[in-house]
Amino acid sequence: MRARRWAAAAVVAASLAGAALLPSAAAAQDFSASGALWYVDAMKLSAIHDAGIDGEGVTIAVFDDGLNRDAVGLKDADIEVRPLDACPDPTSVAATDFEGSQHGTSVTSLIAGNGTSDSGEGPVGIAPKARILYYGVIQDGCEGNPYPAALDDAVAQGADIVTISGGAPRLDDELTQPTIDSVTAALRAGVVLIAGLPNRDTIGEFELMTINGVVNVGSVGSSAQLPTERDGSEMTNEDVDVVAPGIDVAGVGFDGTWGMSTWSGNSAATPLVAGLMALAKQSWPDATASQLLQSLIRNTGPEAHELEWSNTYGYGIVNATRIVDEDPTQYADENPLFKDDQQPSFDDVFSAQEVPSTSEPAPDAPASIAPWLIGGGVVVVIVIVVVVVLASRKKTGGRRDV
Repeated sequence: MRARRWAAAAVVAASLAGAALLPSAAAAQDFSASGALWYVDAMKLSAIHDAGIDGEGVTIAVFDDGLNRDAVGLKDADIEVRPLDACPDPTSVAATDFEGSQHGTSVTSLIAGNGTSDSGEGPVGIAPKARILYYGVIQDGCEGNPYPAALDDAVAQGADIVTISGGAPRLDDELTQPTIDSVTAALRAGVVLIAGLPNRDTIGEFELMTINGVVNVGSVGSSAQLPTERDGSEMTNEDVDVVAPGIDVAGVGFDGTWGMSTWSGNSAATPLVAGLMALAKQSWPDATASQLLQSLIRNTGPEAHELEWSNTYGYGIVNATRIVDEDPTQYADENPLFKDDQQPSFDDVFSAQEVPSTSEPAPDAPASIAPWLIGGGVVVVIVIVVVVVLASRKKTGGRRDV
């Protein structure tokens, strides 16, 4: 394992319009005026969809709780509910049981929603033409550990991406071997695994968050602000890989109706990352899963930069435009999200495959945090104080707070 080399970046704000970094401080662009659909403007989804990039041909497995399949926002979505012996049918939840299906319906709507709801406007899906395989693995009625069976089935059904926004927390440090084995098999099959990190009111660790090779997702708001702990401090997590819009974004069911409401948390950010990976895969069908992950963490912010990590923003805020535009086959065909102290090991997953040589990122400008784009090509971004970790074949263990 290579030694970490630490550095710190000063707190600055920049306006990038073909000009140098501005020395004066300023806030990142605030998209709150766009309401619950601010993420659509911030991620430039309309332009991406207008270009025909909408997730078509990509299969996403969604692991969640109950699903209101009759929600008007999912009318046109290609959704197949997959049965699991250990869990009840997620669509059997009554339409009036908002608590039982608001989460899963909102997660799915952020991937494949058609922009409508009972109140008119609704969640706009980031990959509306993607095929959805739905697994109700985090329902209260599930017995035992349903993750391995669901993962194995998703791989068998041709899933390209698996996303899970939560789950029953583990209160001990031990992972179940069947889960590790199923994750290993999924990674070997070239499946991208994406998991939401716990929010501040969650006790314990989710089943997938400390498993190697999985993208761990945090959330930010419309001005790139981080969620806060109960004492008002910014949330940190030693396992965060990227962050995405997830504060006050569009959902359904959270106000006791199937009209559009807002919700917040890492659960909301996670399906947006899953949808974004679907757009990237559609755009670059010859790229491997590992190259898509390389592209995800290297193309945060508004321009090329060295690979940087902090326990607040991870490798940065995802940038939909850059991930769609940048050819991921330029990067090493190697999953970059491995730690030496987590399972499965890199060799456990890839020992039977040819392991490509490691490549280091080009020494470009330091990473900017917020990639929100403004008309005319202007970008207002924040570069926060970060602890920098230079890229290596594996993420290293250890802790470092910022």
